[in-house]
Amino acid sequence: MPISVPTPIGIELTQLKITVLTYYNYKDMNKKFLSWAFYTKTQRCKHFFRIMKITTLFLFVLIFCLHAENTNSQNVRVTLKQSNAELENVLSDIEKQTDYFFVYNKYVNVNRKVSLDLNKRPLEEVLEHLFKGTDVKYAVDGAYIILSPQNTMNNSTSLITQQGRKVSGMVKDMNGEPIIGANIIEKGTTNGVITDISGAFNMNVPEGAVLQISYIGYLSKEVKVGKDTSFEIVLLEDNQTLDEVVVVAYGTQKRSNLTGSVDVVRSKDLENRPVTSASSMLQGKASSITFSTPTGGNTPGKNPTIQIRGQAALNESTPPLVVIDGIPSEMADFNALNPNDVESISVLKDAAASAVYGARAPYGVLMITTKMGRRNEKPTITYSGNYGVVTPVNMPRMVDSYTFGLMKNQSKINAKMPRAFTDDQLDFILDNIQNPGKYTLSDLVPGDGNDWGWGNKSYCNNDFIDIWLRSSFRHQHDLSVRGGNDKTSYFVSTGYVYQPGILNYVEDIDNYSRFNINGGLETDITSWLKLTYRSRYSYETTKEPAFEYNQGRQRVYDFAFGAWPVTPIVNPDGYYNEGNRIGTGVGAGHRTDMQHRLDNILALDFNIAKGWTAHVDGTWRMNFQDYQTLRKPVYGLRPSGDQFTFGGTESSLAKQTGMTKYWTIQGYTAYEHQIKKHNFRIQLGAQAEENTYRELSGTAKDLFVPDMDAVSIAQGIRTFDDKINDWATAGFFGRINYNFDERYFVELNGRYDGSGRYSKGSQWGFFPSAFAAWNMSNESFWDGIKDVVNFSKLKASYGTLGNQGNSAGYLHIPTMEVKSESDWIFNGSRLPYVKTPGILNMSRTWEKITTLDVGLEMRFLNNQLSAEIGYFNRRSWDIIGPPTPKAAVLGTTAPQVNNAEFVTNGFEMQLSWRDQFSKHWDYSASFNLADGRSKVTKYNTSSNSFGQTSDGKEKWYVGKVFGEVWGYKVDRFLTKDDFDENGKLLVDQSKIHANWYPGDVKYEDLDGDGEITPGNSTVEEPGDKRIIGNTTPRFRYGINLSTGYEFEKAGRLDLSLFFEGVAKRDLFMDNSFFFWGTGVSNSFASSVYDNKWHMDFYRDETTEARLLEYMGENINSYFPRPYDNAEGNKNFQTNTKYLLSGAYIRLKNLQLTYTLPKHLISKAGMSNCRVYFSGENLFVLSGLPSYIDPEAVGGGRMYPQQAVYSFGVNVSF
Repeated sequence: MPISVPTPIGIELTQLKITVLTYYNYKDMNKKFLSWAFYTKTQRCKHFFRIMKITTLFLFVLIFCLHAENTNSQNVRVTLKQSNAELENVLSDIEKQTDYFFVYNKYVNVNRKVSLDLNKRPLEEVLEHLFKGTDVKYAVDGAYIILSPQNTMNNSTSLITQQGRKVSGMVKDMNGEPIIGANIIEKGTTNGVITDISGAFNMNVPEGAVLQISYIGYLSKEVKVGKDTSFEIVLLEDNQTLDEVVVVAYGTQKRSNLTGSVDVVRSKDLENRPVTSASSMLQGKASSITFSTPTGGNTPGKNPTIQIRGQAALNESTPPLVVIDGIPSEMADFNALNPNDVESISVLKDAAASAVYGARAPYGVLMITTKMGRRNEKPTITYSGNYGVVTPVNMPRMVDSYTFGLMKNQSKINAKMPRAFTDDQLDFILDNIQNPGKYTLSDLVPGDGNDWGWGNKSYCNNDFIDIWLRSSFRHQHDLSVRGGNDKTSYFVSTGYVYQPGILNYVEDIDNYSRFNINGGLETDITSWLKLTYRSRYSYETTKEPAFEYNQGRQRVYDFAFGAWPVTPIVNPDGYYNEGNRIGTGVGAGHRTDMQHRLDNILALDFNIAKGWTAHVDGTWRMNFQDYQTLRKPVYGLRPSGDQFTFGGTESSLAKQTGMTKYWTIQGYTAYEHQIKKHNFRIQLGAQAEENTYRELSGTAKDLFVPDMDAVSIAQGIRTFDDKINDWATAGFFGRINYNFDERYFVELNGRYDGSGRYSKGSQWGFFPSAFAAWNMSNESFWDGIKDVVNFSKLKASYGTLGNQGNSAGYLHIPTMEVKSESDWIFNGSRLPYVKTPGILNMSRTWEKITTLDVGLEMRFLNNQLSAEIGYFNRRSWDIIGPPTPKAAVLGTTAPQVNNAEFVTNGFEMQLSWRDQFSKHWDYSASFNLADGRSKVTKYNTSSNSFGQTSDGKEKWYVGKVFGEVWGYKVDRFLTKDDFDENGKLLVDQSKIHANWYPGDVKYEDLDGDGEITPGNSTVEEPGDKRIIGNTTPRFRYGINLSTGYEFEKAGRLDLSLFFEGVAKRDLFMDNSFFFWGTGVSNSFASSVYDNKWHMDFYRDETTEARLLEYMGENINSYFPRPYDNAEGNKNFQTNTKYLLSGAYIRLKNLQLTYTLPKHLISKAGMSNCRVYFSGENLFVLSGLPSYIDPEAVGGGRMYPQQAVYSFGVNVSF
């Protein structure tokens, strides 16, 4: 409708801002086995690139055809057949047909009656017909048609007019661009004007008057009229404007009317971040999201794992549903997007926000909207590129070989083992350190028959952390074109990113690259039908060295972080030493993972009648994966000259080819109607989807040519296997909205979902939700404080969602396992066999999640200060849990059942402030904080045992809090006073280990029975163990600070800082030698670092004299007596002394951006040009040892955290 607010105080212009939050949902319906033929690799690649070519050609043809048209309003034609209709209704009809928006103030009479009978006439002619002979003039600017009186009226009294003065000015945004249609009101009166197409205004006001300047999407501002009569006014963008239109769950709502819990992150918040995946940009931007370092660390192409409001299941991951441009997708599809193509990311957190997505969205929704051109926008070409230096952070430094030798000897002596190094060897090592270059490599690495020296047979001085890790250079480039005319808009982009690893020697096989093409087209087919088409393609390649035993990069971590510094890099014969992993990294082969993704989306929007709309969309998606591991033998020479093969290397080839095809179709229709102050909306829809996956895999050994990745040249054993997986879902949904006078809001939702993963009778589930909100600031009693508290809304929601997404499929169908060899021997051989089906649970059905949310939103001081706080209670019930144990004579285990339950309670809050120091200098600050704790309320177990099972899974019991740590209390080490005259401990610790000495850990006898035991490891009988901490990150927060200064005709400089962190977390490093140093069950995994931690170990008068002379006694140390075997584990039982604080604050990103002045760049044909520096992970403050990163605490042996120092440019033409 035309944009106007008929209140007595002003003139309003609504700039429509749409943040897409569309809602869709799905469920598995029927199991289908479809025939599927695999192409050869060459044919598949040709097929993909053929599709790419056709798609790209289609998009560019549409664009060039589009710009063959003239976007002048003379070419826009409308049809109007109305008799004695109000002008306002006619303007609304024109807007629907043309996508122009009318802007006018209260002095334009839109209630006058007009009659027209025009058929496909030019818009210019229609406007002339409407306003000829009236006191209204019009001007067309882009997508706006501005209406204003011929002579600006002023409703001030004649006295004010006589005493008033004429003032004028310009209203601009932060970038110096004029704001068209901004409201300028004399405070307390009806005297006002709007800015013209150049952002200028003129009006008469009395001296001392206060001007109120406002515009939708910007923070309001007040200016007092003094001696100055000319003003330059800069408005700050409002990142959370209440009139912003948000697309939510198959519809749209104003932000001020939202009842659900939604966080929105816009493209402006994501700019210039030197990240390769879209998910990495979200860290700290949304209070509800928790991030975890992926398994193996931050390797090239890896992305953090994401959860919304923490863990929502007992024994499985809980990723959110990802919806891209309205279509259900996967997290891998999200991370394959070009981050610069993302327009906004919306985080739907509660049952209200994600209800209509049903059973695919029990853990929340990430809704991603990609960029699209704008109507009546001239073609804009944008290039964005950056180069970055990547370097590992928080890396320890090894001690020198002499110090290492002394400590290694002491740990051997304590373990009653022979010394690792003799005195002569230590003298030689020390002399080499003090006199570098004195000895040749042959001196330092003497050949010993059939073995080159390593371990204690060599005498080098190397830091393999420094040797194996390096800095690398990544780069990223993006090119896009966007634009549109009055009926069509388009966007096309292409991007490339290259992310090398930080491992030395293997640069060519330790990297990630991605190529993207993204295109979108939106056009009006008729006045009642709009078509939208989007297409995305990505091609990713990830490479990783295989190393020995095909264990990949983990071989480097295990060696480099625990290497003996005496180990050489190369032997005297020039070959890499067998012990340092370099030879196998370079020569043992590599893994290659190639991913092709192609997604096509087609959508139709229908305007059926007034208030009645319909929408239908669908997609066809194809993902192709080609995974290959080529392993090669690595050879070396013995000192005798004999050739040998490095252990764990071989000639083999493994290939795996997979194809995923996915389709969905979804549609809905909605009708809305207004009766005075009552607003109603009803919506009905349906959705169906199917996913099919086919895989072929095989292996071959002993390739005739080891470098050739062809199975056909294998001389050894070959294997072949395949895999088939299908699932389908269907769902029906409905929604009813009621709104009374923009004050009271009620919403009811229902989703009826079906999944083929369950047996007949359990396939379908109905999941309802209800929401309500009260906009208190629209009540009359609020008027007295509205100048201070501009907005206040209380909201609540309650709803239930189903979950079947992570459950194993088709467990109601009996299956028989086939194996080539039995566990038993018959007549001297193992025979193939078929295993009979187990017992089935035909009643297994949906897991459920019921959520209660209560929230309050408020805005203060002309919307400069905004605050939002919410509480949630999430009950997860009918969770799959263990059955009641059956008698052993049954011969099998009982199936799992829906019988477990737990509850999560938490809160979220956000604060933000925006202001200006002066008209050229602005600043802003925002803070978000979230917390949540989960507790088991129902679980079927015979005993309340704590700890982990033999396979590493968590043990659960009623009352258990997620993340709790059970351990012993420790205050000090054992001293001589803790032993009797026979050397026996006064408090028996033999249940942990038989041998104890001064300097070992003293565990507290909490139950007073005279011995240290874990009891039965149950809550009822915990022995001397107690709950000593919790590993759940608590009070996650993010801080964003920014400031910008606009120089007079010299551009703009912006600085932003983003901090994120955790306020509370307890960590115990278990038996990781990375933390403890030497003596954790493996003599050849001994990290001894040159820092205050590892040097601070127990030394008393019994310590070897040479070490005491070098380092002195230290009975008040941090670490206990070192051991060089598993005996050391006795000191590493989970305990309070070594419970670490995982709290931290990290400067996650710093950006310094300079925007060149437009009057300079316009001479080069540029519309925008920015250069910037962006730093990622610049520093961290933490209570952990400096060599342990608080975001990667899994024992330390993983791909390290990295800092990125990036320089880039954004240019638009």
